[in-house]
Amino acid sequence: MPTITGFATPVGCALINGGVAGEHKVPGNLKPGDALLSVEHISAGSPPTRVDRTAEFIVSATKAGVVSNVAGTNTTGGWLHVTWAKAE
Repeated sequence: MPTITGFATPVGCALINGGVAGEHKVPGNLKPGDALLSVEHISAGSPPTRVDRTAEFIVSATKAGVVSNVAGTNTTGGWLHVTWAKAE
């Protein structure tokens, strides 16, 4: 997992398909206890647009590789850019 120079905590990110509210699988090494840094909803367009949805998502407390949309927002047809910091 890459680190940011001068930042001792490993970070990860993934671009996944959006979808209906609920659980979203995230490839990478996301695990319960990791800190969610951001979730951006990206919609196609010219130019593409992004909306910060971080407050609407949580890292699953019981499943690895999962974030949950707890606000009920439907992001179908777009993408989610998920960034997290590893718990160590």
